[in-house]
Amino acid sequence: MRSSIEKVLEEKGIKVSEGELELLEQQWKAIQQLKNGIETLKLNDADIGITHHPGGVYCGKTVQ
Repeated sequence: MRSSIEKVLEEKGIKVSEGELELLEQQWKAIQQLKNGIETLKLNDADIGITHHPGGVYCGKTVQ
C-alpha cells in the first residue's frame, strides 16, 4: 500500500516526509475500514458517502 501512495504523490509532484507518509498510510487504512463497514450495511439511501477533510471546519470553527 505504501508504494502505491508514494507513486500517486510522486506523479502529482508532492513530496512528503517519512512521518507524513506513515500518517497518510494510517488514514488510508482507516478510511478503507470505514468503507468496508458501509458496504456491508443494507441502506435504503445508496447516495450516502463519507468524505475526509483534514483541517476543515468543526462546529463552525476552522480547524488547523
